[in-house]
Amino acid sequence: MKREMERSLYLNSGLNGSWKSLGVFIGLTFVWTWAFMIPAVTFVPERLRTILIIFAAFGPFLAAIFTLRIFEGKEKLKEWLRFIFRFRIPVILYIAGAFLIPLLIGYLQYLIYRILGGTPGFVGADPWYMYLFALIPTALLTGGNEEPGWRGYALPVLNKLTSPLLAGLILGIVHSLWHLPMMSRYETNILWYSFNLIPLTFLFNWFYIKSRGSVWPIMLFHAGTNVIGSFIPTPMNVFGIPGDFMILRGIVYWIMAAVLFTMTWKYWLKKDSKAEEIPN
Repeated sequence: MKREMERSLYLNSGLNGSWKSLGVFIGLTFVWTWAFMIPAVTFVPERLRTILIIFAAFGPFLAAIFTLRIFEGKEKLKEWLRFIFRFRIPVILYIAGAFLIPLLIGYLQYLIYRILGGTPGFVGADPWYMYLFALIPTALLTGGNEEPGWRGYALPVLNKLTSPLLAGLILGIVHSLWHLPMMSRYETNILWYSFNLIPLTFLFNWFYIKSRGSVWPIMLFHAGTNVIGSFIPTPMNVFGIPGDFMILRGIVYWIMAAVLFTMTWKYWLKKDSKAEEIPN
């Protein structure tokens, strides 16, 4: 009985969310983020852009705080914050999020890049001793800090309302659209960006559940995907179209997601309230 209660807690973080509260969360997330992101990529001087992007990246987390305070009260908000920011989880989860999975992604992308005729680009790579100096600020300020909102709040609510498969698809689409003002900065379009982010969302979701509801490993994982390209670069445009990097990375994510689905397909088709034990 205790293990069943723990599994349920990892899946839904003890939240009592609804489609209405989820809609409020999404609305607040977009309003906050775009209020900073749009000026950052359009007319604000370059020296101020990073500051605005940092503020923008906190949108999902702040929206989750406001939504919980409105719909579930002050005590539930405190309980949720204590739950998602727990440090005492297996160390391997931190190692996997920070190093193992990002390295696998980076080298798989590089392998596909080379198979497609890309030329080596390690001359321009950042030195590995700088990895943690890139990872930690990204986890706390410009990527990983989104995760208390996306995985800490939105995913548990969606898992209560629908199947993990549909939850991942919804969250992947919303998360992609949230980045819409950044498409010119990323030199791609929303279709290729979604091709990249939707399968990554399923990987993020799975890893968050396996992290027992703590956001620290998924913050590191998210940051790792953002910075690994600087350490294992694929500089040549092998497809000859904009968004080449996104396409290469998207192929890697779809391969990894396909393997994950094949191994754990029963989990993705069940609602949280009826979910069986999450397979290893």
